[in-house]
Amino acid sequence: MIHLNNISHHIGKQQILHDITLSLPDAQVIALIGPNGAGKSTLFSVMARLQPLQSGQVSFGEHDIVQCEARTLAKTVAMLGQDNHVQGRLRVHELLMFGRYPYHQGQPTVDDQQKVQSILERFELEPLAGRFLSTLSGGQRQRVLIAMIVCQDTPYLLLDEPLNNLDMYHAGRLMRELRTLSRSQQKTVVIVLHDINQAAQFADTVVTMKAGEVTAVGHPADVITQETMKDLYNVDVTVLNHQGRPVIVDTV
Repeated sequence: MIHLNNISHHIGKQQILHDITLSLPDAQVIALIGPNGAGKSTLFSVMARLQPLQSGQVSFGEHDIVQCEARTLAKTVAMLGQDNHVQGRLRVHELLMFGRYPYHQGQPTVDDQQKVQSILERFELEPLAGRFLSTLSGGQRQRVLIAMIVCQDTPYLLLDEPLNNLDMYHAGRLMRELRTLSRSQQKTVVIVLHDINQAAQFADTVVTMKAGEVTAVGHPADVITQETMKDLYNVDVTVLNHQGRPVIVDTV
């Protein structure tokens, strides 16, 4: 499990996270939702060690992020933030191989090459494999970055707004792949989303946040309700039910 204990975070004099304690189950897709400024991305960045842990404790399984050796953590948690500036002139297949670095340490094996080829096929990136990153569209680049994270082959994946720049087909395709990874390979995927219907359709657990606090945790059908959406976003919506999962429709 992922354990967060008494996590608080300040930026200057402003408190962004307020004493968050949360346990998240393994082998699930877990969606963090909430309005802008809720603290989702800050919590993500603390979990991913992009920002220093100011107070409390974060652990992935048996690994405490402060005490864990960097190479071990790289084999435990893979993450993709919102701002990803890959330097250098790299081709797509080279970037995916970079995701294998915690294992091959600069000397790729046949197993690493097979892993990269498998992910290229799985994410429908074979036609782009020889392309330089600089020649890709925003959506293509996003898909490649996500594939690199999956290539790292860690039990925990952290993804902050991975659907940015993706069209309807590729957004749905990605969410289905993440759900498949959680079920077939027992991976735990924590994903920050603004698309509530994607969270409703594909997440096993939804965590709602507002003003730096966790306000609800549970199955999408229990958490994504008309009342919750009003409280989180101050909007009136209609929440329908489709095959046991909520669907949000704007109220006209």
